[in-house]
Amino acid sequence: MNTSRRQPRVELPELDEGLTVVDVDADLGVTPIQSLLLDSVFAGNGDAYWVDAVGTAQTTRLRELVPHQRYLDRIHVARGFTAYQQTSLLDRLAGEHITNPSVVVATGIDRLYRDSDVPEKHAKELLVRSIAALARVGRVHGIPIIVTRSRDDNFTQPVVNAAKTHLQCRNTQFGPRFTDAAGDIDALVYHIGNGWVQTTLAYWQEVLAHRAQMHDAQTVSEEEISQAF
Repeated sequence: MNTSRRQPRVELPELDEGLTVVDVDADLGVTPIQSLLLDSVFAGNGDAYWVDAVGTAQTTRLRELVPHQRYLDRIHVARGFTAYQQTSLLDRLAGEHITNPSVVVATGIDRLYRDSDVPEKHAKELLVRSIAALARVGRVHGIPIIVTRSRDDNFTQPVVNAAKTHLQCRNTQFGPRFTDAAGDIDALVYHIGNGWVQTTLAYWQEVLAHRAQMHDAQTVSEEEISQAF
């Protein structure tokens, strides 16, 4: 895809503490969320906790994206398979002592509460309870909480209401872009020469390799990054 010649922009949104809802175009998959998670890990010394309800927490893709494998030791993944199991996981996350977290991710937070075996009224109560648990983690530890939802409708309005920030990641002709409610844009454009950009997995690898060097230049060498690909 041809674009005007510019210097590469590989910024990712700087996440504030508290709840951030991120809506991602379906054709971009979960990779933008994984990139935000990894960027938070790069930026500090803490661990990442990922509670998944839609089967997107695939460690294979994380291994492909991460600039160096040592970061994977700091990522902890839990998967909920029923509404009650997911609620229990988030309650435990809020109630247990977490050592030095850097970010918490909850993907598809509404998905399991939509199952037919959960009465509608009780499902909404469980969803609100889960949101409150996540907000408590962000407040106690002063960290960002990244939340995605499977559908944008009235059922997930409490998620948006509780969030401090609402981001959208859209796939444009210039590459993926994060926008906030004000319409401000963080463009993720990485030019590969002759006015062309790449929006594949290799593109996200380039973004994260660049971000790792920015955040962790003293401990991640160029040799390590080149060996990771």
